[in-house]
Amino acid sequence: MKTKIAFVLLCLLVSLVVPYISSAEPQYKFSKEAPLLYNFMIEGDVTYKYEGASEEKFNVSSKGTITLETVEVKDGKYILKLTPSKTVIKVGDTLLEDITDSETAISRVISTSLVEIKSNGEVVSVKEISPGILDISQILMILPAFPEKLTRPWKQTVPAFSIPGIPMCSLTFTYTYSQAKDGISKVQLLSNQAIKEERKEKDVIISFTGRNASNGEFLFDEGKGKLKSFDGIIDLLLNIVFKVPSSPERKTLGSQSVPLKIGLKLKISITQR
Repeated sequence: MKTKIAFVLLCLLVSLVVPYISSAEPQYKFSKEAPLLYNFMIEGDVTYKYEGASEEKFNVSSKGTITLETVEVKDGKYILKLTPSKTVIKVGDTLLEDITDSETAISRVISTSLVEIKSNGEVVSVKEISPGILDISQILMILPAFPEKLTRPWKQTVPAFSIPGIPMCSLTFTYTYSQAKDGISKVQLLSNQAIKEERKEKDVIISFTGRNASNGEFLFDEGKGKLKSFDGIIDLLLNIVFKVPSSPERKTLGSQSVPLKIGLKLKISITQR
């Protein structure tokens, strides 16, 4: 009889504890003693077209190494220094940088940045400390910020990326978690966002419409608290209208509109070394 009671209590304990364990969010872990190294690759096409002009299209590609050093750990947050090296960057046929032969050179085209991130993966802030043309630290903003319960998909909104010469709007992504097998969990990223946003920069009003059809997959090592890899495609189609006030001499005509159509399809790959 006692054996049966003990067995029933054990089953009850398992039924209560196991769901709790599986629903607890994974945690990111960064160490001051061991920097993280990742290989990255960004490649794809950018198209743009002003009203009344022919469409322009060019290919962009960049690859190299990202070093993430833990500068500070405080109140459940990490301050990480992101340093790009071994980079090759091309826009069309123009080679902007190639420092693959150097073991110590730091990219001048891609920014060195400080990233503040919570242990659940939420990026609090990104700050350039050595500005370049590109700031790929913003890609960390699409890292899954694990909620307390992982029983259903969740959404994250990423503030506007900074892309040279291209104004950007906020982007929304949906994340779906698959429970870890052999300690490695999968997180699917998907977006079917209809974009409609307006913002003001000084005297200029910028209106965005379009769609975000991005997708990808993260692999996360829950035991080590580290991102293993990400493979995905950022797929955006934007119609942007700049509304600028008329000059004093032409007040009666009201504001002037400058339409711009942009297509952005970039394959992104990040792999831990």
